[in-house]
Amino acid sequence: MEQRKIEHITLHLIIFGTIAIIGVLARQTVLHYGWDEFSSYLILVVCSIIMGAIYLNLQIIFGQILSPTIEKCFMRFECYRNKAVVIEVPIEQQELIESTIDTEPIVSESEPEIETTSDTTEEVSTLSLSESNEDMAVFPKEEIPSASISNIPIEVLNQPSEYEISRANAMAEKERVSQEKLDKVLTYTKQNLVLYLSETDLNRLCGYITEYYLSDTMPKVEQIKVDAQLKTIDIMHFGWNIGKAFGKPRLQTATFIKRVFAHTLRDSEISTIERKMSHTESECKIKLNGNIA
Repeated sequence: MEQRKIEHITLHLIIFGTIAIIGVLARQTVLHYGWDEFSSYLILVVCSIIMGAIYLNLQIIFGQILSPTIEKCFMRFECYRNKAVVIEVPIEQQELIESTIDTEPIVSESEPEIETTSDTTEEVSTLSLSESNEDMAVFPKEEIPSASISNIPIEVLNQPSEYEISRANAMAEKERVSQEKLDKVLTYTKQNLVLYLSETDLNRLCGYITEYYLSDTMPKVEQIKVDAQLKTIDIMHFGWNIGKAFGKPRLQTATFIKRVFAHTLRDSEISTIERKMSHTESECKIKLNGNIA
């Protein structure tokens, strides 16, 4: 009941709000055409009254004419007709009907017992016992197969196959190896560049390296400026070391470090970096290391 009241209140508020909006629009229209304030307010009231009257008339027409006609059309369908009959019967009458149905078999069964002789009583009791035994024998036969049929397919469907188990184990092992490789490269990066980068730049570089490893495309980066102690060959060695650990192509790694360390490698082309990134020179702080991962 409370829900129905709330729905009616909401509907009425929407209707009256719409009427008020139409009245305000009518007032603004007449003001636009040069009418005075009093006339505009009069137009607002008149429009609201007219719209309210139209709404009430439409509601009366629908309730008295259209609604019975629509209901007659739906009553042709059996499912709607049965539903309407069930709704119209009060709950007290339904309980009275159910109680009457329950009591009628008891009366019909009690009358033959009074008029029967002892012989017929024994026959009736024998028949009732045999029928009860048959019912007791039939129920388990019907229940056991239904239980087994309903349970067995669910267990079979939920149980993963040997292929799925093997595939899941292989994917988990691949993910573990990949994460272990990435962790080793990030540890190597922090150990070798901690003296030449600020904490913010070092964390940003680790984020770029992670994205470079996990993505097939080149990540969007902002250049990182390292300490002047590191030379061009040091950055090239660093790029070759992480590219070797990740198994990335030389050209891709050269492009990556060219974008990240654009200030340090400003005088070197990508082709030059690709060619010289694994060269050895006497004076360098970052050595070539192909055994990071």
